[in-house]
Amino acid sequence: MSDEVVAFFAYGTLKRGEVREKHWPCRPIAVLRGSTPGSLWEVADYPGMKIEGETRVAGEIWLFPAKQEERILAVLDEVEGYPELYSREVVDCETLDGQPIAATVYLFNPPILPSHAQVPADEQGLVTWRGSGQRFS
Repeated sequence: MSDEVVAFFAYGTLKRGEVREKHWPCRPIAVLRGSTPGSLWEVADYPGMKIEGETRVAGEIWLFPAKQEERILAVLDEVEGYPELYSREVVDCETLDGQPIAATVYLFNPPILPSHAQVPADEQGLVTWRGSGQRFS
């Protein structure tokens, strides 16, 4: 991927059609479907991703001009409660057609509690958060 483009991996409320899609501060160059290794948990009305387990988390890879990265991080850091509720890392993602892309993702920081339900994988080992309550902004 060119240094002129940055990627973000969205697996929950920042995906298209979800309650926090409106928080992206600028228009993407493209949004690709993809996945990355990890597990997904129902934390409340939103998911939390951890980099652990044998599954792949399905989501969207949002591509932006690199000059927008600082602005995007400032907005998403606030939306995601960084660094207390979520940390952020660059992870290796893969598009549906197998193209590798390194993307920034927000990972759930606190420990997983017994009240958090793990989102089950489908028969291909993909975990997809479908969205639940549309109660917050």
